[in-house]
Amino acid sequence: MVGFGLIRAFVLVLTPLAAVGLAYLVAVALHFCLNRWWVFAATDVPAVGQLKRYVLVVGACWACTLAVVALVLATISPNVFFAKMVAIPPATLLAFVLMRGFVFRAASTQSA
Repeated sequence: MVGFGLIRAFVLVLTPLAAVGLAYLVAVALHFCLNRWWVFAATDVPAVGQLKRYVLVVGACWACTLAVVALVLATISPNVFFAKMVAIPPATLLAFVLMRGFVFRAASTQSA
C-alpha cells in the first residue's frame, strides 16, 4: 500500500511510468527491513551480504514491474493504478521465490 500512496503523490508531478518506478524504489527500503526482521527472521546473517543479493533481486522485480506496467499501459488500459495492480502478482511471485531461496536463505547455506 505504501507503493500506491507514493504513486498517487508522484503521478501529480511525473509521468505515470516514472511515478511507478520511483515509488517502487522508495518502498524498497521498507520492504528489506520487513523481510529481514519479520517475514524471514534472517537476522542471524550479516545484513551486508543480504543487502547485496537483495539489490539484485529488487532490480529484477523492478524491471518485471515496469515491463508489465508498460505493457498494460500500451495495450489494455491507460490507468496507471490498474496497470500497477496487474503487475503485482508476477512481481510478488518472483520476489518471494528469490527472497526465500537467494537473499534470506538459512544461515547454514549462506556464503555471503
